[in-house]
Amino acid sequence: MISMSLRLAVLALLYVPGLVAFTPSAQKSRFEHLLQLAESTDGDKEEIDGDDDDGEEEPVYRTGTVRIDDGGSDLSNRFKYKVNALMGTFDPQTGSDDERQDGNILNAMLTFPAQFTFNAVGRTSGDDSLKEEYVEQVKKTVTSLSGDEDQFQCQITPRGKSFTRVSIEVKVDGAAVISSIYDELGKMEMTVMKY
Repeated sequence: MISMSLRLAVLALLYVPGLVAFTPSAQKSRFEHLLQLAESTDGDKEEIDGDDDDGEEEPVYRTGTVRIDDGGSDLSNRFKYKVNALMGTFDPQTGSDDERQDGNILNAMLTFPAQFTFNAVGRTSGDDSLKEEYVEQVKKTVTSLSGDEDQFQCQITPRGKSFTRVSIEVKVDGAAVISSIYDELGKMEMTVMKY
């Protein structure tokens, strides 16, 4: 029997994009290549085929560790997120899941209430009074819609001579609140970008 670790290594190499480049028509050669990889790694010997009835000597392969150098990404987290997505863990609890819905990804990835940072960039044309007016409008919009008027952090950064970025971190209760704040920030006349 093929060991569980070898099966997982085979599955990882077959289904993780970019690790081993084979065409779909080369399934047999892909498996042969994986068995050669298993032979060339250090480790204990383990029998692949457990059928001992035919009297022939069975092939023996060594198990080992598959090491992948893909620039330092954490394959275990990437694999975990893919499996959870396939199992439906990130599916929306209520409603539909199409391009017309806002907040499904945020609801799946964040636990509310959560701290969230809103960034808005406004055209202030180098005028200090316009800059102060824009900062106050953004603060008022974000804090009033989030309901967190007392506990917020604000950072103001000039972006060249003509633009001002306002970052406000507040506590929000749901993805709908985040969506409505972004909508209101977009309606402001001086806002050129929101993220």
